[in-house]
Amino acid sequence: MPVHRSLLLAVATVAAVLSGGSAAAEPDPPAVVRASVVSDDLALTNVVPTWGAQIPKVVYDGRFYYAATLDGDGAQYPWSAQVWRSRNGTVWTPVVRLPGHVYQPVALLVDGEGDLHLQVACYTGAECYPGVAPAPGADLGAVYPVRLEFTEHHANGSVDFDQPTDHTIRQPGSERYYQGLAIDRDGRYLYSAYAVDGWDLWINVFDTVTGQDVHTSKVGSPPAGRAWLYPRVQPGTEPGEVSLSFSQYVLGTPNSAYLDAALLFSSADDGRSFPEQRILTENPAPDGDGNWVDASDLTVDADGVVHSVFYRRDGGVGTLYYQRGLDGDPVPVGAMDNHSQVLVAPDGEITVFSSEGADLVVATSTDGVDWTVDHHTIPGVAAALWPNLLSARQGSRVPPGFGGRRPTTGMLMAGQLTGDPSFHPLLFVRYKD
Repeated sequence: MPVHRSLLLAVATVAAVLSGGSAAAEPDPPAVVRASVVSDDLALTNVVPTWGAQIPKVVYDGRFYYAATLDGDGAQYPWSAQVWRSRNGTVWTPVVRLPGHVYQPVALLVDGEGDLHLQVACYTGAECYPGVAPAPGADLGAVYPVRLEFTEHHANGSVDFDQPTDHTIRQPGSERYYQGLAIDRDGRYLYSAYAVDGWDLWINVFDTVTGQDVHTSKVGSPPAGRAWLYPRVQPGTEPGEVSLSFSQYVLGTPNSAYLDAALLFSSADDGRSFPEQRILTENPAPDGDGNWVDASDLTVDADGVVHSVFYRRDGGVGTLYYQRGLDGDPVPVGAMDNHSQVLVAPDGEITVFSSEGADLVVATSTDGVDWTVDHHTIPGVAAALWPNLLSARQGSRVPPGFGGRRPTTGMLMAGQLTGDPSFHPLLFVRYKD
């Protein structure tokens, strides 16, 4: 398969501000953002390729990076999808194409043995992943989860995508809508939370060692006329801990922004029950335009404390909020997009990644109360959209050069050019504080 020549798009620096230090203290170096092109061939016009913040799309397995995204010809639906690999995060090679019948974006995760897992919700009627039989049913008649594990590798250590172990569920009623995925801290249990027909929310726990499901349990039912969608999944630091944040959608409304609540649920028994249930924020009269809310992301710190970010749009003005714990006070972070993602460093510093125009937007705080928001322009594109982070939540190892006192964060972002309705190039962005 030919190697796609990747171009180094940007080296952007932003001066750091030194506060409270003595005259002899040396300031930290400025933040650095580098962006390389994964692919410049995407032709989608009806969805941002990195859409689906709850789905991890870029990983590093200790040998290679792998990235996945939706693709298609203009407004094609159902979509196709692609997966790329890279040894260094700069030069990317296409490795497999999902030819069609793709319902939701492809998820990539790495287990404790270093094996890659690919999950994607697909329509019946034709192959979704090459060589993997679809679930029975009429063309586009139902949705089912393709679940593949890759234990075989080429001589260079890269994944052999022609030899998957197939864990696909093909029984009727196995639909998984808007699923979010994560893997536990030990890399053994893969969590998938998703909506089903009727819009109840369910969770599945899959044992990557035995290749068997541990359990599939109902999380709960939304109020009448509502659906619970886009669950973000975050396992805790102790066995059995898992938290979900998700959005409540008003059924029968004209667009997907009719969201009237963002919720946070937490479990201590591996998702069999969720006794801790909170409303992060709500708007009883969303209009899908100037007034709505969204559950953006969540993570846990080294002490097992949950950190959430959520979005409110009121009177056409959007604000991202941060909350520490289940019952912390919401704190405004700034005018950031609802497709924001959050990380907490080992030293407790909180970082939120977002986008605005051609900028990567980065908000940082040491206490969750006072926030600094910086913009880092990525030259060569009119827009750089919706970062999808490379993190431990999907089992990613720390790539070479990413650790140290000033760690690097990697992410997938979708680019767009002036006057071009399609979303390209696809970017791998590295941010070093």
